[in-house]
Amino acid sequence: MRLKELRRMADLTQFQLAQRCGVSRMRLSLAECEQLGLRPDEDHDVRKVLLEVIQSRAAQLNGVVSSREAVAV
Repeated sequence: MRLKELRRMADLTQFQLAQRCGVSRMRLSLAECEQLGLRPDEDHDVRKVLLEVIQSRAAQLNGVVSSREAVAV
């Protein structure tokens, strides 16, 4: 999946992602536009942060759905 799509799934701005993974916002921007390839260590750090955020949001949504199901019963 493309970096920009993953970042949007995580609901993060480029600035927020840059802060969390330690890659400059400009490098993220260029990578999203496919004008620059991130180094393997940068790519790993970016995708690790995105995965953690997406998993956290999924768990939160799962908790909301479970709560609503419990109320409906």
